[in-house]
Amino acid sequence: MNRSEAPAILLAIGILGMLGAPIVVVSHHPDLMTRDGRHLLAGALGIVALVLVEVLVCLFPLRRGETWALWAATIPLFVLGLPIFIIDAMFVPARTKFFTLLPQGVGDLFAIAVLAYLWWRRPR
Repeated sequence: MNRSEAPAILLAIGILGMLGAPIVVVSHHPDLMTRDGRHLLAGALGIVALVLVEVLVCLFPLRRGETWALWAATIPLFVLGLPIFIIDAMFVPARTKFFTLLPQGVGDLFAIAVLAYLWWRRPR
């Protein structure tokens, strides 16, 4: 086992946490007869697609230690994960804020920690 194999697998598992948002969106049964409902479903499917691609990047090229895969694993965290956390922190009602932000925050911090380790241990 090389030095990036276990962290890459852990990151793949952690990335699955981003599926929480699309699950919640779909569980509220958006009305597909409306533009907002279709956009909610499209966003949820887009997040699912991103998560699946990200998991594949982690399980194959990142696990082998390919540097480009480290960039590919980092981008979704900063383009999707952190902005959604900030938006939720600003706009989620106070009564549900803790239960909304806690899993996201833990997942984001875990991903940042694993990515920092992989960046630090990357071959130069």
